[in-house]
Formats: sequence, C-alpha cells, structure tokens
Amino acid sequence: MTKVLLILLYLLSVNINITAHAGESIKKEDIVSIFKRSMSHWKINYDNLDENKSGAACIPWETIDETYIKQGIFTALGYGFNLYGIKIAKKAALEGCERMRRANKIENTCKCEMVLYNNDILVEYENE
Repeated sequence: MTKVLLILLYLLSVNINITAHAGESIKKEDIVSIFKRSMSHWKINYDNLDENKSGAACIPWETIDETYIKQGIFTALGYGFNLYGIKIAKKAALEGCERMRRANKIENTCKCEMVLYNNDILVEYENE
C-alpha cells in the first residue's frame, strides 16, 4: 500500500513539473502567433483587416506547450475591425469569443482574453 502511494505521489509530482515547464516558455508573441494562425484557419488574415481592429481568444494556458505553440489553434476566437475606439473593439472581440466558447462547449478549458488591438499586444500573461 505504501509503495502504491509513493508511486502515485511521484507521478503527480512529475505531472506538475511537466505542466509548470510547459508554461515557462510561453511568450506574448507566441500567443499572437497562435491567434493569427487560428484566424487563418478560418480564412481571415488579421493583418489585412481595417484599422481599429481587435482580436480575442479563448486561451487554454494549462495545455499550451511547444507543440501547441508551433501547430495549435485556439478553438474560440473573436475579432472586430473598423470600430470606434479601443473600448468598443475590446467589447466586440470578447463577445465574439464568448459566443464561440459557449457554442463549442469549452467554458471549463479556457478563458476569453484580449490578444491584440491593432498591432498592440494586449495579452496580460507573460513568462519570459
């Protein structure tokens, strides 16, 4: 019984270290890259949208690793363009992301967060 408990504790600690290690290499630019790749998946080029553009994504921080950074896409996105000011741009992007998040039933796996306004990076997480 003690052996089983020790093995379980060891496996839990390995899993925690892997998760912590995955998050250590995430940069704001990585999130922007994943966002733009996700938009391209839907045949939308964020860079070509009219000014006063915004983008939000449901970011699954716990599952982002090197493979996700290189190949993954966000399941829920929101964006807007040709909007009047940052406040309305944020609202449009976040509302679109939340609708897609609910439609895809991923409320428990990620949280919609702002990624970009025009070319300004708004991601609030960075572990560089």
